[in-house]
Amino acid sequence: MQSSMQNRNDGSVPLLFSVSAFNWKSIASLAVFAMLVAALVVNQKDRYFTIYALSIAGLIFFTVFFQLHVSKVRVFADHLVAGGGMYKIRIPLAQIDADGASMLSASDKKSPGWRLNGIGIPGYCQGWFSGPRRKKVFAVLTRRRNIVYVPTLAGFDLMLTLDDPESFLRALGKD
Repeated sequence: MQSSMQNRNDGSVPLLFSVSAFNWKSIASLAVFAMLVAALVVNQKDRYFTIYALSIAGLIFFTVFFQLHVSKVRVFADHLVAGGGMYKIRIPLAQIDADGASMLSASDKKSPGWRLNGIGIPGYCQGWFSGPRRKKVFAVLTRRRNIVYVPTLAGFDLMLTLDDPESFLRALGKD
């Protein structure tokens, strides 16, 4: 069994945790979006409307695609970075309550509430949400399992979907 010191980051290289943002739901959502745009412009006689609609749709499509690509969680020696692209937070490890961090089960009632500022498509939510106990939550969620709830002293909590939640908790210092 590895000791917790072996799982801690020495600061030279960040520990990278995948969130698997490219899943069947997020890819299907982008495909449906592309088909709806195609159906909208296929019978348009107004060439300018078609160019405008395709430009806006292309911008939205590639923005969401970029967000899916860059979303990850990194643990450095002194801070944690979650998210990527337009929605990313950096928080010192000293402000993270590692002892309070836990994996959520399906029966837990902790879930992000209303989206305050962020992206939400089936299979992918990232950004700021209202949370339990009237505390804001920064979430990077890609599925309903392997969700880690991380309380902080910074006025918000974290909800993260990770491929390897146990290693993430060990990297935070939770034994």
